[in-house]
Amino acid sequence: MDRLVEAFEDYLGHVRRCSENTLKAYMKDVRRFLEYTQKHPRDVSRNDVEGFIKALSKGMITGGEVTESTISRYISSLRVFFDYLHLIGVVSENPMEKVRHPRLRKKVPNFLSIEEVRAMLNAFDERKIKYKAILSLLYFCGLRVGELCNLRVEDVSFYPPYVKVVMGKGNKDRIVPISESALNVLEAYVERYRPRIYFFEGRAGKPIHPATVFRVVKRAAKKAGVTKNIHPHTLRHSFATHLIMNNVNVKIVQELLGHANLSTTSIYLHVADREKFEAVKRLVI
Repeated sequence: MDRLVEAFEDYLGHVRRCSENTLKAYMKDVRRFLEYTQKHPRDVSRNDVEGFIKALSKGMITGGEVTESTISRYISSLRVFFDYLHLIGVVSENPMEKVRHPRLRKKVPNFLSIEEVRAMLNAFDERKIKYKAILSLLYFCGLRVGELCNLRVEDVSFYPPYVKVVMGKGNKDRIVPISESALNVLEAYVERYRPRIYFFEGRAGKPIHPATVFRVVKRAAKKAGVTKNIHPHTLRHSFATHLIMNNVNVKIVQELLGHANLSTTSIYLHVADREKFEAVKRLVI
């Protein structure tokens, strides 16, 4: 069984090209499940899965309270695991097929104003062109951190200008056009750094670490005087919100973000409506 788990880990890393954080989360979830059931994966039933989820929700697995989003993550991890086992013929029926995610309460995403984004993009001069390129891709293309870290040189085209996000979240590829503002920065970055495999390389030619991206965003916010508690995903939220506020069709925004469901993207409609409401309230005569 250990070899099966190792093969799954290789599949996540080399075929699905999961980020380091996502891969670790999947493997931790799968190992906890197998430890709980004490069964070979081919003998696992839907009842075993539901029993695990019930135990998880009661804090019996982790030893503490578990949120709905954490339960949902475990379900996603196990679904990918058993999809893989079904693909290679280890299981004939997928026990995750009819297991549903818990209903999550949607949080209104935090986002930046246009002025705050502009200030962050201008926080670094040309000597820090790599940092400017990271910020530009996070905002102008709405990339997730894992997608940015795993971006390869061949995934970025300057003529025509677009980024190909390979095997993004939800196992889907997508094409995101590069705006002229970002294009100039990215071309300058490539000319200086000449990346070979990964578009943003870390040590020994490996992909840049997510923690480095977090530090770049935090440093840019501090230099720009942005006091909000932000992280790389805030720039993705801002990308989506600003598109909606500029009357871009929500279906187009969905495709650019790589959302599987329109309902996930629709949260940005509520953000835009709130901004419009606040704007009208300021009209005092």
